[in-house]
Amino acid sequence: MRKSLVICLLLGVSACAGGGGSTSAGSLGNLNPLNWFNGAAGQSTVSGRRSLLPARAQGVAVETRPLISQISGLSIDKTSSGAIVRATGLAPVQGYHSADLVSAVSTRKGELVFEFRARAPGVTTASGASYLREITAGTVLTQAQLRGVRRIRVIGANNSRTARP
Repeated sequence: MRKSLVICLLLGVSACAGGGGSTSAGSLGNLNPLNWFNGAAGQSTVSGRRSLLPARAQGVAVETRPLISQISGLSIDKTSSGAIVRATGLAPVQGYHSADLVSAVSTRKGELVFEFRARAPGVTTASGASYLREITAGTVLTQAQLRGVRRIRVIGANNSRTARP
């Protein structure tokens, strides 16, 4: 009795979990609880994927992370498909995270500009030694993005670094 109950439960769970997300009448995909709210009116899509942003906020990207205090290093590593730009910066205190090189507008021809931004810690933290405050971010550039570029500049709050690809 117990063995047949376990087998029935396993078959039922696997039938609900399967189905490939199809909503046709012959499919079990609509029995999967993860598919129940796919067509909800409050959800919107960005490039074919569901977005967590409300529909009125889509297309508006406001960068709230501050610039990193100081850029301490910049390197460009060539790859077969382009290059990897890697920057190291010093934060004012420990705990900065979610660092990115954010593309910025350049005033010079042949120059790519990135801003080094990182999220500040939510609580007050110690200053600490410089190696404890180091944070690294990078981005990948394709051959097409590098075409015509003579220099790459990364901007921080107090300085900037430049390198040639």
